[in-house]
Amino acid sequence: MDRIRQVQVFIQVMESGNFTRAAEVLNIPRSTVSTTIQALEDRLGAQLLQRTTRQVAPTHDGLQFLEAAQTLMDAFEAAESIFRQRPQQAEGRLHVDIPSRIGRRIVIPALPEFLKQNPRVKLEFSMNDRIINMLTEGVDCVVRVGHLPDSELVCKKMGEIEVINCASPIYLAQHGTPNSLDDMDGHILVNYAVNLPALAAEWEYVEDGRQRIIKMQSAITVDNAEAYIASAKAGLGIIQVPKFDVQDALESGELIQILDAYKAPSLPISLLYPSRRNLPLRLRVFRSWVTELFSEYGLLEDG
Repeated sequence: MDRIRQVQVFIQVMESGNFTRAAEVLNIPRSTVSTTIQALEDRLGAQLLQRTTRQVAPTHDGLQFLEAAQTLMDAFEAAESIFRQRPQQAEGRLHVDIPSRIGRRIVIPALPEFLKQNPRVKLEFSMNDRIINMLTEGVDCVVRVGHLPDSELVCKKMGEIEVINCASPIYLAQHGTPNSLDDMDGHILVNYAVNLPALAAEWEYVEDGRQRIIKMQSAITVDNAEAYIASAKAGLGIIQVPKFDVQDALESGELIQILDAYKAPSLPISLLYPSRRNLPLRLRVFRSWVTELFSEYGLLEDG
């Protein structure tokens, strides 16, 4: 029996005056009360009670321990009451790590409404694409795009993002516009890798319902989305990118979508957090809110 339970049984014996009434109040056998008190005395190395056939009385040590035990249980009760009395309103600090372009373009502009609905939540945002250690960096949840390595984290898939191929007018003027996957031979891509140095560049397509891998040359490898898109705008190669990331550049003509008939596989967008158990309300409401936000923004395909 755990130490807190031993203390609870001792206090109840003192309040009831004997083992039998204490057992009735606690709804446990009288023998359990007796063995619990004996175990407590053995652990403390002190006799707490004088026993007779009808009643018990505290020893000097027992009175001292009773005072300390009551203080302990009052403190324990106060600690538990914090959570019992907590209002059903999200509150507290929530540290979210999110890709910078999703954060700046979609999440940050919508935060006033989230904070209006949840005024007691204190948000902290870090924005990058790199792999992080959530525990050491104090992060509560992470939004990531793409296929993720297996880990002990809970991975909540929110949906899938459309991926397109595009290049700048400068690049297409110099190298021509590919109209089929066979035309990709000799073209250059911008390579993207979270960790450098990177592996050789390979792109995946769906052609006639089948997966096809195209190996390509690259002149530059970058490790974040901003540099990836900037490289394409500068004419350094073709990119495969979530459409929302380059919507403005497509509308302005800085980038041109190519290979419309050859769809790149959609990328999952997921929310990761350490545990399913006792998930804080602030994290649950953020999870629901950000999933709905991405859907309203048109970020998600059915997946």
